[in-house]
Amino acid sequence: MVDDILFSMKPLILSKEQIHKLVSENRYRVDPKNAFLSRCIDERYQDELKLSPLALPGADAGELALLFATANKFGFEINEEKAYYALVDVVDGIKNLHFHTSKEHESDPVGGCGHFQQLSLDPESYHLGKEQVKFIKIKVKNSVLLGAEDVVLVGEHLRGAVLQIHGDYAVYPAYAMETEEGRERVEFFEFHETLVGRRHRVLAKKLIETQAVKLFEGCDEEYLYEVLTETTDEHFYETVKRLAPGIPMYEIAFKENGGFKIEEMGRI
Repeated sequence: MVDDILFSMKPLILSKEQIHKLVSENRYRVDPKNAFLSRCIDERYQDELKLSPLALPGADAGELALLFATANKFGFEINEEKAYYALVDVVDGIKNLHFHTSKEHESDPVGGCGHFQQLSLDPESYHLGKEQVKFIKIKVKNSVLLGAEDVVLVGEHLRGAVLQIHGDYAVYPAYAMETEEGRERVEFFEFHETLVGRRHRVLAKKLIETQAVKLFEGCDEEYLYEVLTETTDEHFYETVKRLAPGIPMYEIAFKENGGFKIEEMGRI
């Protein structure tokens, strides 16, 4: 928990040793019941016990962007409406779609999402069309009216690292760390590669079953999963290089017993 701590006006850049300590104390095992429920990579989430573990850029608004961008990049057809409902089916209902905004953009469900701001400003870099961005915004607003989660994140951005997570554990994206000035809140971007990949396998199958996509002859579910994975990586790196330049990245590989290995991946 991070109550009663100092909030620095600038982020504390986290070393490998600091990452090891905070992961050790801030990890939690993924509940299989919630494994497909998303949140954004944004670091301003609080350390809630029910925080969704599947962290990807833009949460489910970002997922829709990934589907459309993959189709655009690789040249196959996608029915945007059917793709939306395929995602709804995978998460077991609109109520399980997750989005986020900020205190300054409460009237706009994706207005305070840094990832969505970037792809809205520069859709071409994300392989998106302007009309597709508008479609996503409309779907997000309608979904929230129908009960989808829209978390309002507060506070300054204090990202001091970027973590790529592998395995069946996740990490709360905020931590109270002892410093020379006292206990300070430190935060970091988090992308859960394992959970995103598992959901994409199920989503790829659903997209084909519902005829939301029309692939080229000879292409199958595995192909769709692979190209979706490639686009996911592109969107992730495109956003972190825009929002977290110069911040160190670490890969965290969890073992079944909760142990883990950290690999330094350089600065963004």
